[in-house]
Amino acid sequence: MDSKVINVILALLIFLPTCIYIPIEFYFLLIGLTVYLNRTFIKEYLLSLFKFKVIDKNFSFLILFSFIALLFRLIDYQNWESIRGIYSFAYLFPFTYIIARSVNKEVLKYIVYLLVIESAVSILQYILGVNTFFKFHNLYSDTQYSDLLYYTRVFGLSVNSSGLSIKLFVGVMMLNLLQFNKYKRVAFEILILIASVFVFGRIAMMALIVFYVLKIIDSILFRKKFIIHEFISIFLFILFFSVNYTWTFNQFTRNNIEVSTGRIKEHGGEIVGGSFINGEKINNLTEDLGIDKIEMSGRNEIWNSFFNFSLKNLLLGNKGKKYMLGTYHAHNSFLEVLASFGVIMFYGLIFIFGSNLSKINFTYVLALLFISLGQYVLFWGVSFFDIVFYYLVFHYKVKNEK
Repeated sequence: MDSKVINVILALLIFLPTCIYIPIEFYFLLIGLTVYLNRTFIKEYLLSLFKFKVIDKNFSFLILFSFIALLFRLIDYQNWESIRGIYSFAYLFPFTYIIARSVNKEVLKYIVYLLVIESAVSILQYILGVNTFFKFHNLYSDTQYSDLLYYTRVFGLSVNSSGLSIKLFVGVMMLNLLQFNKYKRVAFEILILIASVFVFGRIAMMALIVFYVLKIIDSILFRKKFIIHEFISIFLFILFFSVNYTWTFNQFTRNNIEVSTGRIKEHGGEIVGGSFINGEKINNLTEDLGIDKIEMSGRNEIWNSFFNFSLKNLLLGNKGKKYMLGTYHAHNSFLEVLASFGVIMFYGLIFIFGSNLSKINFTYVLALLFISLGQYVLFWGVSFFDIVFYYLVFHYKVKNEK
């Protein structure tokens, strides 16, 4: 099959599961295709094991991580509700590595085009006053005019605005990573940033600023070249929010609206708040960080609950099973991994990714790690964001060094 056709198929298989009504199981097709494309590498890797050699230490670590997760699940067998209790999302980490190994800049370019299309759809939704074009979506609504963007957030082709905001953030990173004509790059970037305003993911917007600060550092310290047109779009973006400080402040604080923890309890979550539960002293993470008074859509309660669970289960966490607060995840990739696997596995995972950080990829990797502080972006198993992250950490660096 022609390589261009394969790259288009890879881009579609990576992108489509991020869209509404496309099941996450779609990634099994992607796994099957990329395992086939990497069959020579897999064969050589397996043969090297018989010779007691390791030809890819990163892949080996991810396999080891998955094996330890299996041991954790076997230890926890008494808590299985069925044979499916043996499953851990860590088993998918090596497959994400294989998928990322198949990614190249052409695949990423096709994904950028898809994100540009979704950006245009998002802008059109805002103009027409609907949050999604899919009327069967359980969150579908006519977005009546409101000065608060929180009430008019659009979904694009995605399931919700949170996921879309992170996708658009990744789109901006890809535009800076790839070789586009400078006029096309600026036009695409402005379009994506306009869509980001209408999606209004606060954490994603903060991550954009962090990304460009890192890019400036990279330009001055490593590339030794500051190219003005690479920063035109973000300058206009910042200028837009700088014109009216009061309006901007109200947008990012959501006018200090109260977000009830009731919705978390309705989904089966046990909320940790205050200083004591049943007479037992608890640790209030957000209070210690000085952010407990900021409205964060329930993250204060969620983070405290995950943090206290992690302290009580420090070594093994939730024994390799993804820890959930009812139906809520941690909204923080690091807390999710810590709660699910415990502190030793947590540090092991951070070490292997951190050891692959370099001056070539640090701008992108650190920006993704930053956004993961406020959302569960990374370490799902196989996901759009994991695939991009693995490519940047393990493969983009190597290909550029060569």
